[in-house]
Amino acid sequence: MKKKVVVAMSGGVDSSAAAALLLRQGYEVIGVTLRLFAERRGAVKCCGGAESADKARASAQALGIRHYFKSAHGLFERHVIKDFTDGYLAGRTPNPCVECNRHLKFSYLFDLAVSLGAEFLATGHYAVIKEEAGEYGLYRGADPLKDQSYFLYCLRREQLGRLLFPLGGMTKKEVRAVAASLALPSAAAPESHDICFVTEGDYSHYLRRSGVKPRPGYIVDAAGKRLGRHNGFFNFTVGQRRGTGVYGGGRLYVTELRPETNEVVLGPLGAAQSRGFELSGLNWLAAPAAGELRCAAQIRYRHKPEPCLLRLGRGGRAEALLDRPQFAVAPGQAAVFYDGDRVLGGGIIGKTTSAAEGL
Repeated sequence: MKKKVVVAMSGGVDSSAAAALLLRQGYEVIGVTLRLFAERRGAVKCCGGAESADKARASAQALGIRHYFKSAHGLFERHVIKDFTDGYLAGRTPNPCVECNRHLKFSYLFDLAVSLGAEFLATGHYAVIKEEAGEYGLYRGADPLKDQSYFLYCLRREQLGRLLFPLGGMTKKEVRAVAASLALPSAAAPESHDICFVTEGDYSHYLRRSGVKPRPGYIVDAAGKRLGRHNGFFNFTVGQRRGTGVYGGGRLYVTELRPETNEVVLGPLGAAQSRGFELSGLNWLAAPAAGELRCAAQIRYRHKPEPCLLRLGRGGRAEALLDRPQFAVAPGQAAVFYDGDRVLGGGIIGKTTSAAEGL
């Protein structure tokens, strides 16, 4: 009897190729597409929108598999978009892809797969799950340019044995070749947006379009000296150098956002580098450690992991002490910890320690 797998089909080439590969491997494949937006046709052109849903349905038809739509825009609004907006208004730099994985793909959709009697849930992520002596672990994908393990630290450890990532051992070029060989409608589809719901401009444009009003305040240095004015601290991110409106002297970077006083703090490069940071919401995908742990910390997507000492506390809290200062460690972003290519776990960055302050 064939094993049943639900494939999250966004309409892009990756999820379509994942469904095709699993079908080729002998699984009973069911495609499910989440509708993430209550929107007019054409308003959103990436995953979760109407046009992508049409492409997912066309790919499912080309493969001859069952396919369903499920409305999840309420969950997406509450757990992803609201978290995104609230994060920026609190002076943080949120990561909507992590929260979408946490609350929709690997929670809502995972539970849906179970309700459909499926043994597995599969997605088009570029990551690898390996099993050794009955223990499952999450590892980086084979293609270093596409590896998405950073966004998956939020998976539940007990889920790993029921997840499939068919593209984990492939390059993007190989995935497109699979899609082209089957004449899938998504074979030549362009790469998706970094943030699917930010369809025009950048995140600050999205915030303004969403009704966030200007909040004029001061740009200051670490000592509080006024250097200029701004229209809202949420229009800036830690590490930003261009577009601050402050000129003259040496190069200055955004080192801190202060929502409580509506201030943007600028400083030299050293002040924009951090030697350590606090963590909350720590989630383990390997056997939970205790006390201290040597590992490597990745503080954003595409960041080269830096060796660190992780001091573990209670209630999912910890402190990471980096071997070398790292630039633009932003509160609100995810920090993911690795042992080689294996994901140990991760959490959300909180207060940082500037390299200028020491430890």
